[in-house]
Amino acid sequence: MEKALSAERIAALLDGEQAAVRAENTVTSTNLILKDAVKAGKIGGEPVLLAADCQTAGRGRLGRSFVSPPGTGLYMSLYAPMPPGADPGRITILSAVAVCRAIEEMTGESPKIKWVNDLFLRGRKICGILAEGVQTGVIIGIGVNVLPPPGGFPQEAGIAGAIGRELDRSELAGRIGRHLLKGLKCLNDPGIIAAYRARMPLIGREISYINRGKEKHARVLGVAEDGGLQVLCEDGKETLRSGEVTLGSQAFSGLE
Repeated sequence: MEKALSAERIAALLDGEQAAVRAENTVTSTNLILKDAVKAGKIGGEPVLLAADCQTAGRGRLGRSFVSPPGTGLYMSLYAPMPPGADPGRITILSAVAVCRAIEEMTGESPKIKWVNDLFLRGRKICGILAEGVQTGVIIGIGVNVLPPPGGFPQEAGIAGAIGRELDRSELAGRIGRHLLKGLKCLNDPGIIAAYRARMPLIGREISYINRGKEKHARVLGVAEDGGLQVLCEDGKETLRSGEVTLGSQAFSGLE
């Protein structure tokens, strides 16, 4: 795997989509850097893509840390102005689909999506996504484990895994960025939610989740147009808008 990310190569692979591209060796957090730049008024009118080889303070959903060692993964964030009338829920849906498509194009493998936005391959989590609204825009943070770190993933990383083959990470960043930028122009396209549903094998399966401090069990019925998870529980039908779901005793065997 190439040692350094190339901003020039990433930009060339955006296929005509416009974004200022930066590539760094080590950063605290790509999301945090772009968020601070937006708040300081340094960016805001045009998309900016920041990719890094390593993060010292990477984080995921629910405030969790995201292991980001050097030389093994791709850590990137895209800032873009929020499209007029856009449903924020669609941003997360688009992001998961964009990463899946890029990995599919480069490897021929088919990652699966665990609601809301974790990507799994061979039963292991290979990618996390964190989308955050900031002023009039959105920052989409993506961490992809390309190879396992030397010595393997730490115990606290839980079910973490990796794509497991050497890839050109600059190409991966460029492909992801291209799919994101193109998708943001047509966020209401029904093809995006259809692509998400096709890659999410939770439908029909039993899950558990926490609602108002109480654990509940349900069967997944489908995914709403805004990305909400439609379930059937003992209280009837419900649509989950946020939170985290857990599969039953088969764990993540279906996310292969």
